[in-house]
Amino acid sequence: MKRCLYVLLTALLSINFCFAQIRLSSIDVDSWVKKNFSGQGVVIGNVRHTGYPLSILSYTSTGNVLQVQKGLILSSGNSFNVSGFNNSHNQSSTFGDIGSPQKDANLSEIIKEKLYDICSIEFDFVPLDNSIQFSYQFGSDEYPEYVGTAYNDIFAFIVSDGSSVKNIALVPGTTVPVSINTINFKTNAEHFIDNNLFTQVLIKRQQPIKSTYRGTFPGRVLRGIKSIFTASDIIEGDRLVIQPDPNLMKTMDANLYRNLRYDGITKKLVAQTYVVPYKKYHLKIVIADASDNIYDSGVFIEDRSLTSKKDVLQPGFTDYPDLSKVIDPNLILQGKTLEEILPDQYKKAPEKIVIQTPVIVVQSKKALSQPEPVKEVQQAEKEEIQNAVIHFDFDQSDISVSEMIKLKEVMHRYAQIRKHYTFRISGHTDSIGSLKYNMDLSKRRNRAVADSINYILSEKIRIGSVNKAFTEPVADNSTDSGRQLNRRVEIVFIKRK
Repeated sequence: MKRCLYVLLTALLSINFCFAQIRLSSIDVDSWVKKNFSGQGVVIGNVRHTGYPLSILSYTSTGNVLQVQKGLILSSGNSFNVSGFNNSHNQSSTFGDIGSPQKDANLSEIIKEKLYDICSIEFDFVPLDNSIQFSYQFGSDEYPEYVGTAYNDIFAFIVSDGSSVKNIALVPGTTVPVSINTINFKTNAEHFIDNNLFTQVLIKRQQPIKSTYRGTFPGRVLRGIKSIFTASDIIEGDRLVIQPDPNLMKTMDANLYRNLRYDGITKKLVAQTYVVPYKKYHLKIVIADASDNIYDSGVFIEDRSLTSKKDVLQPGFTDYPDLSKVIDPNLILQGKTLEEILPDQYKKAPEKIVIQTPVIVVQSKKALSQPEPVKEVQQAEKEEIQNAVIHFDFDQSDISVSEMIKLKEVMHRYAQIRKHYTFRISGHTDSIGSLKYNMDLSKRRNRAVADSINYILSEKIRIGSVNKAFTEPVADNSTDSGRQLNRRVEIVFIKRK
């Protein structure tokens, strides 16, 4: 009976391994990036790429072979060679000769070694929120023999905005770029997955490859056919000498080594950075062989993982309005600025702009004097309270005497029924001036109202606030009376559940 159960279990495991695989497909890179890479909150345009068609492929990992199960792979060799049983310690393919190194300005800022088989995708994007991120895994056949050496194949995710450039492929919680030397079985091992089946002996590195590929159409066809039916350009002597170790195979994930030919791969990582909403940025995903053109590496980019979201944990975070239904981000991709494409009712009137040094005005003692103690009235607790609006003079954030009287009356009413209500405030401006200036002005108005409320209630309470600037007018900004109504702080009361 036990023997039958063992046979059945073995058969089931074999079936599972048969279904587990990495499937690769040729793609139109421009179309894939626009349709499959971007998730929510990001608009992409102006896609371009370098490298050879066989270096950039889409893939699907079934049976949980990879933690990033679906997406795009960029490789420093033939990406079709990634899938399959890991039967070689030196998986190598190339599209360029060892005597013809290539150049990449961004990678050369990170390492000084010569570069080969450079493969990259780059595009412009506009985030709709203040943080972007996407998920990935990085694998290589340089693992484990060449950890700590100059043979450190490199990749990077370069984000730039015209004035600054930074690599966001970083070891989690650090500013250290991800590489073979920074994530491996010895360093940051908690982010590493070992897939090496080969005995750790002194291995002579194979000779760099002299490719016969010259970029001609017949050459591309012949090399494409060869890539399907052969493993890669591997020196047979090395492959015959170095065989998988049965003891190591017992410690490895069989689901992984039966389907992935890299000797090591990182766990799923997240590339993240803070950005300015509705601003044009550039992202470049690039990988290359370093020092020579052998031992392939690849980076797996997760499908639909490029997203933008509001992250209030950003140092110095300042709230901002949602303009996604107000403007067309594609115009920003074409070179327009946010202020240039705002609708007419939001546009500034340059001839009327008054630039003043922002000053937080302390309310007059007359307006705030003699605050009456507030007492709860049992009968009033059952009644409702109406939302209120505090208006401001042009380009001012101090509260006038008449508006302060109104605020005192509103908060006295609130104090009587506060067990049943909470509230939030939102600051607004007219359309005169830039968006940046008016965001700061609405923030100052919110602060003035919040400080006054705390004084009136004789206690400091936490008040939720949002700065809207001129994005939500209640009247026509083309008239004086309309602009006066738009210069306001709204107090919105919310019934407690």
